[in-house]
Amino acid sequence: IGRGVVVIIKQQDKILLLKDSRNLMLGYWGPPHGRCEPSDNSEEETVIREVLEETELKVKSIEKLWTTEADTKIKTVSFWKAEITDGEIKIDPKESSEYGWFTVDEALKLKLYPGTKRFLGLVVSGKIAI
Repeated sequence: IGRGVVVIIKQQDKILLLKDSRNLMLGYWGPPHGRCEPSDNSEEETVIREVLEETELKVKSIEKLWTTEADTKIKTVSFWKAEITDGEIKIDPKESSEYGWFTVDEALKLKLYPGTKRFLGLVVSGKIAI
């Protein structure tokens, strides 16, 4: 399909980030994310499915914030804002080794996926509001 989503989940002034445990991006931090599957009817559905798979949280999609070229195998990735509706975080160890809530400034000190770093740079500069 060639599209993916990155999901920005915010509580107070902090965003949820996961630390990748897969070989390709081992040790990189980023929000919940994934590829749009043929069974997903929309990016909003991908947002809901990927967050559930990676964190066991139920969310609702709020709005698309930004679309850019992807860092990996797909063409584009869209950053979506989502809100938790239910659940407690439980990460899948096959995908993530840990998680945390970080302010944007704290997040920018981590080893981030390149696209996430660009996105947070736009947030800091005031071009995107989260």
